[in-house]
Amino acid sequence: MSRGRKALARRGSLTFATKSRPISGEEMSETRFAEAMVSFDVFQVDLRSGELHREGQRVKLQEQPFRVLSLLIERAGEIVTRDELREKLWPADTFVDFDHSLNSAVARLREALRDSAEKPRFIETIAKRGYRFIAQFQATTPKVDVSSVSPRTQSSSLFRDRIPGRIWMGSTFCLTIFCVLTMWALYRASPDSQLERIEVVPLVGLRGFQATPAFSPDGTLVAFRQSDGARNTGIFAAVVGGDKTLQLTADPGDCCPTWSPDGRQLAFIRYSEKDVSIFTIPALGGTEHRVYRGPPAMRAGLSWSPNGDVLVFPETNPTDPTRSVISLLSLTDSSTRALTSPPAGWLDHEAAFSPDGTQVAFIRSTIAGVSNDVYVMPAAGGRPPKRLTFDNRPIMGPPTWTPDSREIIFSSDRGVATGLWRVSATGCIPRPVAGPVGDAKWPSIPAKGNTLVYEQGESKFNVWRLDLKDAKHHALPPSALVSEKGDKMRPELSPDGKKIAFESNRLGFWDIWTCNVGSNNCDQVTSLHGTAGRARWSPDGRHIAFEFHPQERSEIYVVEVPGGLPHLVETIAGADNLSPSWSRDGKWLYFASKRGAEPFQVWKMPVQGGTPTRITKNGGMSPVESPAGQFLYYSKYEQGGVWRMPLQGGEETEVLRDVEGGSWPDWAVTEDGIYYLRYRKFRVVTIDFFEFATGRTIPIWTLDKEPGWGLSLSRDGKSIVYIQSEFSESNLMLVKNFR
Repeated sequence: MSRGRKALARRGSLTFATKSRPISGEEMSETRFAEAMVSFDVFQVDLRSGELHREGQRVKLQEQPFRVLSLLIERAGEIVTRDELREKLWPADTFVDFDHSLNSAVARLREALRDSAEKPRFIETIAKRGYRFIAQFQATTPKVDVSSVSPRTQSSSLFRDRIPGRIWMGSTFCLTIFCVLTMWALYRASPDSQLERIEVVPLVGLRGFQATPAFSPDGTLVAFRQSDGARNTGIFAAVVGGDKTLQLTADPGDCCPTWSPDGRQLAFIRYSEKDVSIFTIPALGGTEHRVYRGPPAMRAGLSWSPNGDVLVFPETNPTDPTRSVISLLSLTDSSTRALTSPPAGWLDHEAAFSPDGTQVAFIRSTIAGVSNDVYVMPAAGGRPPKRLTFDNRPIMGPPTWTPDSREIIFSSDRGVATGLWRVSATGCIPRPVAGPVGDAKWPSIPAKGNTLVYEQGESKFNVWRLDLKDAKHHALPPSALVSEKGDKMRPELSPDGKKIAFESNRLGFWDIWTCNVGSNNCDQVTSLHGTAGRARWSPDGRHIAFEFHPQERSEIYVVEVPGGLPHLVETIAGADNLSPSWSRDGKWLYFASKRGAEPFQVWKMPVQGGTPTRITKNGGMSPVESPAGQFLYYSKYEQGGVWRMPLQGGEETEVLRDVEGGSWPDWAVTEDGIYYLRYRKFRVVTIDFFEFATGRTIPIWTLDKEPGWGLSLSRDGKSIVYIQSEFSESNLMLVKNFR
């Protein structure tokens, strides 16, 4: 375990005495920077005011971590030893446990930068010596006169006395200036265009949900997925600027249309319980033609090549549903050829051809699905993909290209709220797209014209409680338990039943919250500027274990409630570690872990720290002990179901098959059976009870509206809590005068 990880694990108990003082002018002069503002990646550091910003938003950072950052920036590319940091930041008259304090300061700094000690992007640990700042600086263009400052002059002003630094900074500055000039050339306004104004209007006025829009090549039609729970479900096409729509298919599993380059045909994906297929159909409706059939776990995204002979799509390995590559599907003989080969433990999906046909943009994700970024590669292959974004954030829907094949538009919550962003295909810092407001995803741009269409969703999911009269019957109809702002997921009642913990995006990022049962008194438990979830109470109700995704991989954290600081639990390095739970005696933490191409497996480790022990052999997710401590129950991410094995070891047994792989948080176990969300036909979802003694499945309650993610049971077995939509809608929005 590295120093950075140990420091982060201990930061909840950080206590020391030191003299607090601001950075002096003399110390600031030692940084040798001509400009007070330094930029790298998405961060800006104001050395004069002592502030750190991320994309213009201030990031909270205490004094000592910021002082460490300023010294590392001053010596960028060089090793700053621990002794040098001690001399600068903790002088002889300061009484402090130096090693502990420095480790804690670096850990807090890495947390603010969303950096990793194992795979550093900004701060590298040099074992037993110190630290090194390894990020490349960007020119602070708002303070630079591009016309009068050469790259050499700029680099020498930043590093006057280091020849290698001048060369490095000069090249970085040239790249930045190239990006700036490229953006200026692309978007400079002509006298006529200055008179035009961006306008955002609804595309259609249909009932229900409209999603996954795709522009026809000439920009006159938009194909999309329609669903209103009745007959009007399937693939539709709408005339841009008119009120006419045409239903092309009627299967509720149809999704994700894409147009042929001549606009005469559409291809789309059809999902079913047993498999997934790709069909083509005439643009005005007609006979469907199946061109591909594969395993049902296939992900979304479909794009037709400009020459019309192939489709690009995410192909899932039939023997490993967690493996997804970008493949080319021949429309001549239905053969497929893999275009990408992601590293083990990663998924490639949602690809899009560039209009000139030379490149393919796609999304690469971790298996956990939270860390996503945009990549681009030649359509003919031959070279590895190039990574364009470095956010490790959720991305909603496939990217789309501008008509000149120079830029890629994608949907992400990299700015906290979900919106559209644009990035150069050669690589530059993404910038927001002007026009779209609110939740914006799944963008599409025609090959001709200056319009854009996107899916705009709005929803609110609340925590509901269903009280039970006995194991097989509900007492009263359910009621909303938590209806505060924001969406909620995966709720869990505290052992005494007085509080409920859940994850919510109420303030932008997904964090852990708790609320008092029966009141509107809610507290934010974490503020980690990432994605935190799967909150699980300790048996004594004093701590919450949860998963957090700081970078590419997820980790297990524990926080004391109320008021504690989250600390990292050392589990398995280089793996996705998630879905924690406590043993009934509170001495062990169970969790699921996946590394590379291996399936998720269940592990456990002592709460106080120690070596993790593997429990399962054939896959496991969402582990939980039975109330009497006889069995360990778990799901399987790859194949679903609920399984169990004796707590003291032994063979596993499948107990319940009705739980799907993606529904692993949607069940709770008692000594007598399992409560779970059951997805029936025609969008009917029920809370069912599977009784161990008889093997019968007993419906308890039918949900009125769309369910969310997560179901749990109170410790006394008298209440079920789950997530249900208060309202949810999705519309298609048209952006006019887009460029």
